[in-house]
Amino acid sequence: MLKYPISTILYLTKINIKDTIKDALKLHNNIDIRLTVTVKDKNGKIIKQHKQYSHSFVSNFLALLASSLASSYIQGFGNTTFGYFFIPTNGNYAQYNPNTQVVNTVFDLNDGANDSTYGIVVGSGTATPKPTDYTLQSPIDNGTGTGQLQYGQHSIGTAPVSNGTSYYYSTSATPSSGLLPISGNTTSWLISRTFTNNSGASVQVSEVGLITKMYWSNNSTLLILITHDLLSSAITIPNGGVMAVTYTISVTT
Repeated sequence: MLKYPISTILYLTKINIKDTIKDALKLHNNIDIRLTVTVKDKNGKIIKQHKQYSHSFVSNFLALLASSLASSYIQGFGNTTFGYFFIPTNGNYAQYNPNTQVVNTVFDLNDGANDSTYGIVVGSGTATPKPTDYTLQSPIDNGTGTGQLQYGQHSIGTAPVSNGTSYYYSTSATPSSGLLPISGNTTSWLISRTFTNNSGASVQVSEVGLITKMYWSNNSTLLILITHDLLSSAITIPNGGVMAVTYTISVTT
């Protein structure tokens, strides 16, 4: 005797086949990251456009997120639960509890120009990304020397809200700005950065990543790699050329 009716078995089989197809085509991702690279020569002509999925949130990302989700603080009793360990770019293990109120910023990618310490970063390494990665294999430094690129200021696709206060803000009216764009069931956010080659020779880029800056109230910082992507093919930036890298992060309900 069958444990389930034939109709139920056929239904479950259909679901399993559908899920298998989705797994094969990767259509079921709720969190989606896409990587776009555009290269222009010294005259501003587009000579290369590259798009690929980002597959490589490293374990640092989930450790930071889970620390915020799992930590707790009870007034008058101090910290009851701390966070999870992650590995900053210095190679040492670290952890934090956001409810101690000593961490002012956890996810800060918006680095300024002429600095290669955080935000969107690029390198020339060719190693396959691993969950335990905490730096790019071969980071390319900011500068105009051999093999270097000048890092530009970041550009954020949808401007965040600015309401004149650094604390809680609430309104019953629909805001006129500061809302992430929604298309169908998908909400997206993007961040871009340019890289200019004034080194005197071509520079190849084969790896890209996101490094967040965690800022503590005692004026110290930690730099933490949260994504590490190997490009499907290395990209050459000619001398005088400019490369733009865009990460688009989307969530689909």
